Amino acid sequence: MVKKSAIGIPWLIAGQFMNNIGMSFIWPLTTIYMHNVLGKSLTETGVVLMLNSIANVCASTIGGRIFDRHNPYTLLLLGIGLNGAANFSLIWMHGWPWYPILLVITGFASGWLNTMFNALAASVPRQKVRRTFTLMYLAANLGVVFGTLFVGIVYQMGMAKLFSMTTSLFVIFLVIAIFKYNVDASQVTGVDPRQATASRLPKANGRMIWTFFISLFMIWLVYEQWVSNLSVYMTNLGLPLRNYSLLWTVNAGLLVVIQSVLSLLGDRIKSLYHQFFFGMLFVGLSFLSLISAHDYAHFIFAMVLLTIGEATWSPAMPTLVSQLSPLKAKGRYQGLVQAFSALGRSLGPLFGGVIIDNWSYKSLFLVAFMILMVVLAVNVGVVHWNQKRAVNYLQEPLKK
Repeated sequence: MVKKSAIGIPWLIAGQFMNNIGMSFIWPLTTIYMHNVLGKSLTETGVVLMLNSIANVCASTIGGRIFDRHNPYTLLLLGIGLNGAANFSLIWMHGWPWYPILLVITGFASGWLNTMFNALAASVPRQKVRRTFTLMYLAANLGVVFGTLFVGIVYQMGMAKLFSMTTSLFVIFLVIAIFKYNVDASQVTGVDPRQATASRLPKANGRMIWTFFISLFMIWLVYEQWVSNLSVYMTNLGLPLRNYSLLWTVNAGLLVVIQSVLSLLGDRIKSLYHQFFFGMLFVGLSFLSLISAHDYAHFIFAMVLLTIGEATWSPAMPTLVSQLSPLKAKGRYQGLVQAFSALGRSLGPLFGGVIIDNWSYKSLFLVAFMILMVVLAVNVGVVHWNQKRAVNYLQEPLKK
């Protein structure tokens, strides 16, 4: 098959959308299905989810390193095939212990695919990288919106039907990838003479990137409290569970609106660093607001703050890492973006549970706010002292 000379960004975005639809058919049901149907304890369910996240971290780390040394097209097809095969197996093997085993495999495949997509997005022509990451993040959230919207309906039809649908989705995804993702990366990236042989980071770039990675871990560690512990807090206050679910409908809708606006603004937002700082501040304010939240309107207000923050900092992060990493190392560092994020998500419920058990929910919200403000301050300082000395690999290449 003849390789294409340029990657089709719309197809890259479509792939991200389809991958997230497929995965959002699975993760919302795991706790309910394992606890209510398979009869497993919440502790056992938590262990399975943690193993799923660990597999995701491993795949992101390994996949990022392999991306820089092997054919991305083959690696992407491998990830889609593995995810499709696991979902196909789940049609018949969704009892114990096959369900958790195959769930861990889907976690590995998901981390692998997300890394491949981020690395491919980092390798598009430099003037399109920022917009591509913004649109991919928008596509990922649209995938989650559609997936979670239909998963409840499909679940009532039975697990075999659900996994038949996810398998069909990955088959379609594989066919699209075979014909649309076979791209000559060396033609797409337009190699910059400054980075044609470079793979080691300049010191200033390294300090900033590793600060971002640690920040990613801390942000997702506290963000996960919204996903894992807030539902119990709200029901303890007498609010019905459907009100908690509605918060995520608000989150998804706002994410789509804000990301659409950001994609239209494009490069009019001059500083990605300021966009990242702005987003972190709003995520922190959402936790500060939760300290005094008792009525549902206040929880909606806190969710709006969280969503504004998430929609602005999250797509900025992989773009900044791409900006600071040379061509030959883009896969490695995009893989680490996924790995540190997944690690934070995997430890978040345990972190929150320890604080709640020993102190209180309000203590958790206050600690989360303080952590984010410290992380924000550290990032502002590191960027201030290193930005001028860092190499920007998304700038136009030097003239010969």
